Amino acid sequence: MPKLYFASARDLPTSRPQPGVAERSLHGEHVTLRCEDLDARTIVETHKHEDERVGVVTRGSIAMVVAGEQRILTEGDTYVVPAGAAHGIRVLEQGAQVIEASRTD
Repeated sequence: MPKLYFASARDLPTSRPQPGVAERSLHGEHVTLRCEDLDARTIVETHKHEDERVGVVTRGSIAMVVAGEQRILTEGDTYVVPAGAAHGIRVLEQGAQVIEASRTD
């Protein structure tokens, strides 16, 4: 069982995996939920993860490439990144926020 059952954003530590990205993570027994605040015009270079990722854009707009397919995503749009798929993000003219979940086991 997780030790933290409820959390406010102010309760979660913020990491900065790269300039222009602030990430807060909530870890459960089998899933991690991340809130990523992205500064305007930030580029998250193409990379891969061993696990599947699903997410929703909650603020702003991003250009996202998954396995060679690009889309412009705006508030409310969702995405799935299969395990091992190359993907990257370019934030458009305003900052953006993405909520993303992945398995932890």
